[in-house]
Amino acid sequence: MRLHLPRSLPLTCFLGCLAACGASAKEKRPEATVTQKARPAPAPRSSPPPNAFARDMLDTHNQSRAAARPTPKPALPALQWSAEATKKAESWAKQCTFEHNPNRGNFGENLAAATPGAWKTPEVVKSWNDEAADYDLGQNTCAKGKMCGHYTQVVWRNTTHVGCAKHTCTKNSPFGKDFPTWDFWVCNYAPPGNVVGQKPY
Repeated sequence: MRLHLPRSLPLTCFLGCLAACGASAKEKRPEATVTQKARPAPAPRSSPPPNAFARDMLDTHNQSRAAARPTPKPALPALQWSAEATKKAESWAKQCTFEHNPNRGNFGENLAAATPGAWKTPEVVKSWNDEAADYDLGQNTCAKGKMCGHYTQVVWRNTTHVGCAKHTCTKNSPFGKDFPTWDFWVCNYAPPGNVVGQKPY
């Protein structure tokens, strides 16, 4: 999960982890780069991005994958859009609960929250990608006290599909009663990344 606090607060960006961050389905551990064992799942189906939001999300994810460092060999394949993952993300975003969906099935999941207007769509994925600075691929670990599971999910080689949703919420604000309206982004990934004992690529 990633929180972007209002400008009027002392910190401009705070990483909140109310549940496992950048986690695969049914993840219970707080460590961002260690998650569940892989489960077999039906192959996801591709669909064209239905709107500008979906195109921006897909393009920004694929730009992040193309820019992964150290450079993956071979290069990471581009993600495709998944209507099924999108439907799951939309359903959860409408709940306005800033924690991971416990019923998301065999999907990985990244979350973000910000006050309205603070982030445009590409900035959400950029915020996850920025965690690359705190990730050591050789050791497959995050820097002490940092999170990097959002980033590793974005660049997970075996993930082939993504579907995302954004909802403007007026309840359950993670920013408190002074900021009751907030934007909530949910991205679901198939197959899920962050599998225990594996590196993203």
